[in-house]
Amino acid sequence: MEKSKKRHIAKAITWRVIASVTTFVIARWFFSEDPDATQKATFVALSESVVKMVFYYFHERAWYKSDIGLEPDKRNSKKTTNSSINIIPHSHHISKKDRNILNGHPAKVIWFTGLSGSGKSTIASKLEAELYKQNWHTYLLDGDNVRMGLNKGLGFSLEDRTENIRRIGEVSKLFTDAGLLVLCAFVSPLKEDRDGVRSLFSNGEFVEVFVDCPLEVCEQRDVKGLYEKARKGEIKDFTGISSPFENPENPEITIYTAEEKLEYSVEKIISYLKATHE
Repeated sequence: MEKSKKRHIAKAITWRVIASVTTFVIARWFFSEDPDATQKATFVALSESVVKMVFYYFHERAWYKSDIGLEPDKRNSKKTTNSSINIIPHSHHISKKDRNILNGHPAKVIWFTGLSGSGKSTIASKLEAELYKQNWHTYLLDGDNVRMGLNKGLGFSLEDRTENIRRIGEVSKLFTDAGLLVLCAFVSPLKEDRDGVRSLFSNGEFVEVFVDCPLEVCEQRDVKGLYEKARKGEIKDFTGISSPFENPENPEITIYTAEEKLEYSVEKIISYLKATHE
């Protein structure tokens, strides 16, 4: 279950407990002169909880079916979800395997994850240039570029970050189906989100590259001044400062950009690709 959903459930339960305790206290005070005050107050509190949960369920179902107050894009998204049961994928004559044979290399996703300033985009860009020389068909998806179009409007809350990565994963899946080697350079701080993208691909198609760089080094490289703004509180939910980054547990490749030269890091990835060429 996604962390955001767990959080919503936890908040709902704790609020319900607080409400029930409040009802019990009021009822206990109301029946204070009654010898069975505690039992009656408990009965009132439990009854109130059950009745309100039932009404709350039907209230939420009614609002779920309503479009009142929703922005146009959210309405369309909701209609799409409700009608998805009528969507049937179409099988085409040319498969991913056919495109792999035509291109002369397997389609994969090279997923670069790491702190801002760790060197993800730099490595991905240099890698693409080297692969281009070797006739590999590639496409590079970069965090800032994607947020200018496809994911325009998404913020940096945990919920928006999750949606950002989900969309990128689906786009990457389409590109690999086209037979391309997709290079994805995104902070993607949450393991759950990265694992969600990995689950979209067959075994060996998703290559996680952990660009491991100390926070202090990333801050020194910060040409955009983002870390400084985050330290001052001018940027909220900034990974490494006010938002967590979960290190990959078993990445296919780990790059240490504070110690390794760019050429060495790129060659390490190319060697991996050639060793796993299918």
